[in-house]
Amino acid sequence: MKKHFIFILMLITGLAVPFVRAQTPDSTSAPAEENFDDFGDADDKQVRTYCTQKVLYLSPTKLISIGYEGQAPFNLTTTGPWTVSQVSEPIRTLTQEVNRFAGLRLAFNTPVISRSNFILNLGLTYWNTGVRVANAENSIFSQALNRGLRSTGINATVFKPLDNKRFLIFQASADVNGTYRNFNDLNLGKATTYSGTAIYGWKRDDNFMWGLGVTRTYRAGQVLHIPVIFYNRTFNPKWGVEAIFPARVNLRRSFGTSGLLMLGYEIEGNAYYLGPVGFEGDQYLRRGELKPRITFERQISGFVWLSAQVGMRYNWRFDAFRTQNPVNDEKPVFENRLGNPLYFNVSLNLVSP
Repeated sequence: MKKHFIFILMLITGLAVPFVRAQTPDSTSAPAEENFDDFGDADDKQVRTYCTQKVLYLSPTKLISIGYEGQAPFNLTTTGPWTVSQVSEPIRTLTQEVNRFAGLRLAFNTPVISRSNFILNLGLTYWNTGVRVANAENSIFSQALNRGLRSTGINATVFKPLDNKRFLIFQASADVNGTYRNFNDLNLGKATTYSGTAIYGWKRDDNFMWGLGVTRTYRAGQVLHIPVIFYNRTFNPKWGVEAIFPARVNLRRSFGTSGLLMLGYEIEGNAYYLGPVGFEGDQYLRRGELKPRITFERQISGFVWLSAQVGMRYNWRFDAFRTQNPVNDEKPVFENRLGNPLYFNVSLNLVSP
């Protein structure tokens, strides 16, 4: 048995030696040549970088916002036809008190595409303004206004960095504005307005970005095509400016990363389809407001922030016309003068990280 074991061991060893020699390279043979062209130059393959869409300490971007805005009572003075009578009558002036001008404001915004070289955000908005005019039966315009004003919109914003210093911003929106209360009341062909903005900008560093562009807007109550200046700058951890002039400008005072105070203004407005008003035919209310204001925002928990705003609503335009957009030699059917009351806005917001 022992002799058989020794024989088998010698047999295995004898087979293994040629195998090992076969796997060992011959030191006298020439080494295989390497093609160094396949490796290239590491310096020629640098990663391309792009600038971001924010500066340091910028106010947080709101993804979901649920808010309420109201104005103090004010007087409304209307010059125009008073009644629903078909009989021709002279233009008269009537002053009434507006006891309620307030409503819910909802907004939803989310990034659909978010890459270092391209960002696309889509958003939805709904603004409701409930109106109660005293003795509205005395004026066909006040009767139409008492149905309330509503705006439902969809918007898209594109941020396209060209490199780590230059960028483009494109924004487009469509809003359905009117006195509708349900989908059956909608008249998309007459109630929809379209707006858009294009900006070419530069980002100097993480504290400063600015740009120049043009916009088509209804913020002043009627369509305008005007230049815009985009300006976001952080001077230090406490102070900064956020502006898209002339639409809105804010001076920002930050309290760390969990709170801020802003002093500034915003222009709001649109053209609202009122439908037939008495026997005067279809009417469009061109509403534009200038709002100087103070805004306080504070982190409640995690990504949930509270925003509180107070200011004055200054009437820019609140007249009714037969057309949505201005035409030559056009005069308002109902010309209105409004008091300029205090207003407030409170909202709860889910912000982006």
